[in-house]
Parts: sequence; C-alpha cells; structure tokens
Amino acid sequence: MIERKERKPYWRDTKWQMLASLLPFLAVMIVLPQYAEQLNGERFLGFPLGYLLAAHGFFIIAIVTVASYVNRQNAIDHWHGANEDQ
Repeated sequence: MIERKERKPYWRDTKWQMLASLLPFLAVMIVLPQYAEQLNGERFLGFPLGYLLAAHGFFIIAIVTVASYVNRQNAIDHWHGANEDQ
C-alpha cells in the first residue's frame, strides 16, 4: 500500500505518464488522415501508402505506445513504492 503522503506525487507522475503516452498516438491520428490523399499516390508492396500506414501504422503505434506505457508505469510504481512485488 502506498503511503498517504506519497499518493499525490504518485498520481501526478501517473497523469503525466498517461498524457505523454496519448500525445504521439493522437498526433498520428490527426496528422495522417490529412496527408492520406497525397500518400495514396505512392505505392508500397502494391498498396497505396496512405492505406498501408493507416491500416498497419496505427496498430504498430498503439502496440509501441502501450508497451512503453506499461514499462514506464512499472518504473513509476517501483519508484513510489506501489509495485506489486513487495
């Protein structure tokens, strides 16, 4: 159990970690559709590049974002003494 005086800094770090994890994913979700038409002019493996990036790029970015979030959150938990391995 996390100490009462340590809860506020723990949740502050957790909130910043959540924002840092969401911003790259949201940026790609906003920027990629704006350039999809121009990207579709190019082809990669027979598929339009805009389609390929939308179909696979979002998935890869989501996996990397979740993996980095979990790794960093475990570090925050360990730093504040809220890890499960106590």
